[in-house]
Amino acid sequence: MPKFLPLNLQYFSQEEPESQPEPADTETQPSEETQKPDNKIPYDRFKQKVDEANELKRQLADFQKQQEEAERKKLEQQNEFKSLYEQTQAELERLKTEAQTATIEKVKTDLLVQAGYTGEQLDRVRKYLHGTDEDSLKASLDEVKADIPPKSNGVDPSAGNTPKQQPKQKDAADTGRSLYQRLKEAGKIRR
Repeated sequence: MPKFLPLNLQYFSQEEPESQPEPADTETQPSEETQKPDNKIPYDRFKQKVDEANELKRQLADFQKQQEEAERKKLEQQNEFKSLYEQTQAELERLKTEAQTATIEKVKTDLLVQAGYTGEQLDRVRKYLHGTDEDSLKASLDEVKADIPPKSNGVDPSAGNTPKQQPKQKDAADTGRSLYQRLKEAGKIRR
């Protein structure tokens, strides 16, 4: 607790006094003991106010920390949503690309089948077709046909002839009887 010094306020006034009488009586001056109780009450109040102010500052700092933490969590959640959105967009783009590729492959297969390519030829020739739409694929197919013509299955040399008649199917019981009869006549079966 600080100690106060007795001051003569007349000394600090603007006018200079002609002579300042110094107090000769120590009894007229209040002693330090009498000053303490008078100053103690305001000092206690001051200390209480300072303590209250420090507590309010601490509470304000805690509140600001909580707000910053809440803001940080909010931003993290927004970033999570943002990353989820970006992942969904990437997945959507991938699916669109796959769908477009599948459509192009179907168009390629249809064009090659219409051109007369079959089986193994489809797999071999498909890689030479380039384009992103049907018109560019048709132009590419014309170039491929000039370089790699479709393999034909061959032509029947007897195109004007009618095919031979197929024999009638026999009944299995009839076939068994005739076989038995032949074996009996040959002497292989006795009975």
